[in-house]
Amino acid sequence: MDSIESAVREFLLQLPTARKIRDLKAGDSLFQRGLLDSQGIINMVTFFEETFDIEIRDDEVVPENFETVRALSRLIKRAMRARPGGA
Repeated sequence: MDSIESAVREFLLQLPTARKIRDLKAGDSLFQRGLLDSQGIINMVTFFEETFDIEIRDDEVVPENFETVRALSRLIKRAMRARPGGA
């Protein structure tokens, strides 16, 4: 698990919906595990934008990008490459 995946995982495990989850793998479905609801997605987007200095566009807020820790990490990496100066 890379550092972005680790940051995503740590954020998710702090959500109120994660109280009973002890083990979260990069490929686990966040929806099936009951981790994400609409408010959780909004909070997550805000956290990622502030933490990684990125912008997540409205058209990127789709279930496929929020399905797993791995998918979220890919979304963040794409947003990092898209920002001025890339990274």
